[in-house]
Amino acid sequence: MAHRDIIINSKKVSPHKAYVGPKFNEKTILVESHFEFIEMWLQRNGNEDSRIYWDQAKNFYHAAANTDVTSKPLVAYYCMLNASKSLLALKGVGVSPYHGLAGSPAANKAMLVNELIEVKANGVFVALSNYFGASLAGKKVNLKDVLYNIPYIHRAFTTTHPGMQDLFIPISDPHFVRNMKSDESWFCATVRDSQYQKENIFKKQRGWEIDASEHGFVIRRNKRFSWSTKRGTSKSDRINELKDYHSKIRRDIKYIHSHQRLWYYKRNDRGGSVLPWPTPSLIYMGMHRLSELCRYEPSRLARHFKAQHNWLLTEFINHSLSNFVDQIACEICGLELMSPKIR
Repeated sequence: MAHRDIIINSKKVSPHKAYVGPKFNEKTILVESHFEFIEMWLQRNGNEDSRIYWDQAKNFYHAAANTDVTSKPLVAYYCMLNASKSLLALKGVGVSPYHGLAGSPAANKAMLVNELIEVKANGVFVALSNYFGASLAGKKVNLKDVLYNIPYIHRAFTTTHPGMQDLFIPISDPHFVRNMKSDESWFCATVRDSQYQKENIFKKQRGWEIDASEHGFVIRRNKRFSWSTKRGTSKSDRINELKDYHSKIRRDIKYIHSHQRLWYYKRNDRGGSVLPWPTPSLIYMGMHRLSELCRYEPSRLARHFKAQHNWLLTEFINHSLSNFVDQIACEICGLELMSPKIR
């Protein structure tokens, strides 16, 4: 199908790091510190509560950097909690005094599958997940499944649990295109890794297909949206259509915080262990459960660090704050924030 790239401000439109309200017409912002930039942005655009919560999150973030891995989950969780509150306060969502989650052990043995997490009817977690379009109140899950669904530790997970299959497929050149003969538009990306260039993989993916008309191995979203350039259709109308469509493809297209743009397609054919939930929600859930163990059952947490999954837990604890803060910061301002090492 003949098509051309969708262009905004002389730039090909790619998926945006912000799930909700991405500002596609704005340039990428290079920042050394997410906290310093958002602090400045909130001074101009935020409210008092959002600024207070963000400042608290920053203090917990810096405290976590100097905390041992066995105690870090407690400090890291409170950084995430306050960053979430800052976002919710900015968006006019009432900030609950409750966390919204409760953990419990399914058995005495220190196994990830035995660490249960229950989502309550309300609380900060519930409000955060609702913000991302996920209604999770009443859900129950175990820590193993939560960690399996987080992209930046997936290699550590499958190394620790070799029986679990890869869930994330790296993609390159992700962007939006428009039919040359109509307003019909869609998202597409290239799969360059030969181990994933298989028709039988993508035949199983709900809502996705292979674009046989393209050179290379290109996948695209089945559903379309309208990018109309007809008279009477404004640029803001087109961008609103794009934003709505973008929020849907981000359910399957995941990002890893890095000095370069790293996008992944998340498979949806892996059965019960696949959780189609926003990555920030999954990070929050995992860190909350570990923080509970820090506070109330430190000996149980110590047993986890003596088990085969100790490296996986360490990777999760050490890399979660940078990924979570990156996501929340982009949500707060609607901009793409990147390290100065990438342009």
